[in-house]
Amino acid sequence: MPRANRMLRILSLFDLTRPVLTPELLMTELGVSRASVYRDLGQLTQAGLIERVAERGYALGSTIVELDRQIRLGDPLLNAADTLLKKLADDSGGIVLLCRVHGSKVMCIHQVRGRNATLPVSYERGRAMPLYRGATSKIILANLPSSALKTLWTREKNALVKAGWPTTLAAFVEALAALRAQHYCISQGEVDPDALGMAVALHDGGKLLGSLSVVLPATGTSALAHRNVLAHLQSTARRIEARLEDERMKARSDTRARNSKPGNTAGSKVASKTSAKKKTPKAGKA
Repeated sequence: MPRANRMLRILSLFDLTRPVLTPELLMTELGVSRASVYRDLGQLTQAGLIERVAERGYALGSTIVELDRQIRLGDPLLNAADTLLKKLADDSGGIVLLCRVHGSKVMCIHQVRGRNATLPVSYERGRAMPLYRGATSKIILANLPSSALKTLWTREKNALVKAGWPTTLAAFVEALAALRAQHYCISQGEVDPDALGMAVALHDGGKLLGSLSVVLPATGTSALAHRNVLAHLQSTARRIEARLEDERMKARSDTRARNSKPGNTAGSKVASKTSAKKKTPKAGKA
């Protein structure tokens, strides 16, 4: 395993059951020598990604906290959604979740609670959740490309079937196609027993980013209220996507403007290639 991949693997081994890792454990997990493990630990420590915890081992370092702050302040999706999420939470009275695709899982990157929203929810910032339970995850699952669905099916068929999905790949893909065509997902009690979730997918120029959802109490809310919340949810998602589109178009326009300035190297190269393709007309015979 290349050294860079090995260091990434070390970072991925930290979880709630193992907040502190020892060199001995890493030697076993990675199958490498003590010297190799200590070299990797030294480099990660120098970068602030991990830190020594007395004699117990190594824990995640302060650079992780710094990067988390950078994400909260600079994530384009969060910036596009920020004020809209608060309004959706206030108007619906529910808990609004903004989630991203995270490999074969779903990661909540922001949560906003509406008025009197005391319902506990499992989706919290930074917690990876499976793709196959609850509206928040299932609407993302429905929008994944077929190749990703086949890979997921091969790797996690038993878990998918246990979660209530069909027992064959063809039926699984068909069920997801119907959900994708519906453009939203509603589920009840699949993740948290007393919760009802509504979710829609979020895209940026055709790329699946994640989902936007509202979580409400499973009882005590009328069907009309549910329809109104769903309509507001869909409208908010479209506005977030429109803001992302505006930012993308602005960035493209800025790039073109920079490239068109006199003396710009990149622009000059493009112009040179274009002019080189033009053939000089041959002089006619006298």
